[in-house]
Amino acid sequence: MIFWGFSFVGTKISLDGNIQPITLVLIRLIVSSVFMLILTRSLGILQNIKKKDIKWFLLIAFFEPLCYFLGETYGLQLVTSTLGAVLISTIPLFVPWAAWIVFREKVSLLNLLGIVISILGVLLIIFEPNISFNVSLLGIALLFIAVLSAVGYTMVLRHIIKTYSPVTIITWQNILGIFAFVPLFFVCDVHLFNISLFTPKIIITILCLGIFPSSLSYVFYSYAVKEFGVNRSTVFTNLIPVITAIFAYIIMDEELTLLKLTGIFVVIFALFISQINKIR
Repeated sequence: MIFWGFSFVGTKISLDGNIQPITLVLIRLIVSSVFMLILTRSLGILQNIKKKDIKWFLLIAFFEPLCYFLGETYGLQLVTSTLGAVLISTIPLFVPWAAWIVFREKVSLLNLLGIVISILGVLLIIFEPNISFNVSLLGIALLFIAVLSAVGYTMVLRHIIKTYSPVTIITWQNILGIFAFVPLFFVCDVHLFNISLFTPKIIITILCLGIFPSSLSYVFYSYAVKEFGVNRSTVFTNLIPVITAIFAYIIMDEELTLLKLTGIFVVIFALFISQINKIR
């Protein structure tokens, strides 16, 4: 969760350094794929994809990293890293509704209450003390595209998680993501690519993004799920907005007003409300 919380600040630092979103994601995926291939091959734990499952891996790569990172990275160009982390942290609120649509699983009143309370929390974050609206609606919309992509990813994941290890899924989804982003890079970013923008600070930041949140966070989380189960492990994701806010305050001098802090904790409270039955 610490690595995932940092990822929003690291992405913001890279974007503020004039690294284009698609370029940033592509390099991040390359770093992650190389790291994961070395890790899985050295441990002998990388599984090959069965022919009948290729469609599921293509769909997973479409949702995440393609749609998710496009929404998240472009969204973070327009909003603060703290707000981005808070919006992304609402993913667990929407997963039960998607499960109801796709798998006809029941949605509890606590899930509905959690969504309502979380919206109130986000409003506290995006409104200024003088009740003025000072945030990009396009940025919020792009981040919600990332949220919906993550929900779709979770739905598809249920089809293959029993057959393939999480480490295998993460490795292949990032490799397939590279093939998805390379054409986008040549269409959108290649004319803006400037090697001089890659200062030591930017290079270190992107390497950290590729190794820690894009790789190790998923690996550690997979082992946590194995030990604690999905429901108990998911609760820990509520820490991400708080960790991001702390990193943003320390590293980027982002302002943390009392209203924004209240909004962050309201969203976290909403996440706990939505999962209280699972916690029990």
